[in-house]
Amino acid sequence: MNDNNPPTDWSDRLVGFGAGLASALLFAASTRGTGLAMALAYVCILPLLIGAIGFSALAALTGAGAGALFLAYAGEPLLGLAFFLGFGVPGFLLGLLAGWTYRLQSPDDAPDSSPRVLNFHLSPGALLGGAVLVSACAAWTLTGALIWSEGGFHAALDAALAEYGPALDPTLKKLAKVAPDLDLTQAKKIVVLSFPGAVAASQTLLLAFNLWLAARAIDISGRLGRPWPPLPETTVLPRGLGLAFLVALGLCFAGESVAVFAGAFAASAGVALALQGLATAHALTRGHSQRGAILASVYSVTLVGVAVAPPLLVALVVFGLAESALSLRARKAARAKIANTEKTGE
Repeated sequence: MNDNNPPTDWSDRLVGFGAGLASALLFAASTRGTGLAMALAYVCILPLLIGAIGFSALAALTGAGAGALFLAYAGEPLLGLAFFLGFGVPGFLLGLLAGWTYRLQSPDDAPDSSPRVLNFHLSPGALLGGAVLVSACAAWTLTGALIWSEGGFHAALDAALAEYGPALDPTLKKLAKVAPDLDLTQAKKIVVLSFPGAVAASQTLLLAFNLWLAARAIDISGRLGRPWPPLPETTVLPRGLGLAFLVALGLCFAGESVAVFAGAFAASAGVALALQGLATAHALTRGHSQRGAILASVYSVTLVGVAVAPPLLVALVVFGLAESALSLRARKAARAKIANTEKTGE
């Protein structure tokens, strides 16, 4: 038996279980509030994804569940629930899908005793679309749980304003000096209503980043059944996601109780579209003499947008929408194919 291709046996399940449990412990450590803790928050789901993709998705989910129960037993039931719903289940679902597509299967299952992969295939763009769905569902679940626990939407909103409103006052008072007509009460309400969207957006970005890291780690270990594809050309979101994003964006103006859920999906899909925009920029500039300068400008705008001016990120989202509508990368590939055919014919 090829040592780089072991079957999914108890050792795989044990590794998967340990990976899920490790993610739970990293998540608990990330809540300490220190700089190192903040860094851990960005990679706490990485062990779970490695375990789910490369070893056993069900065992990784079981380990995550055990970690959540441990956190609940240690006196942090809400923390355990937040980890399981926000990281455990999304990590399991994405790891399961990615594992079906890319993990090397046992040679014992193949008639010719050679390693194989399943015929089921999802591109990185489809997996990113999956990250949007699970992130939005996680935000919806947590929001719905809060609404249910408080006895209704408006009661939950009032409770959130009472909890987080005082922390927003210093910042809003500074803004009021620049914009004297600013309604501080309405501004606080808008910020609080945007919390689910912020959760969904950050969750999508974390899942995408850690999924890429996990795939690279498993690829290096030799447990991928097919090569991890080039992201600039294969990060193609399902075409309907752009339309769903626009619909959700419109529903954000349909009332507070609708906006809080529509905004969560719109924020998550917006992050995915921005990532598709970045991938498109990489693909379209491939072979261009000024590619380095163009990409440096794109990433500079992106970093400024993330750090201090989020409206700048709208350009990337629009570019991602343009790719979904016009298939800019496919058109470039078609033109290149025609040019190569004509050159060969000569």
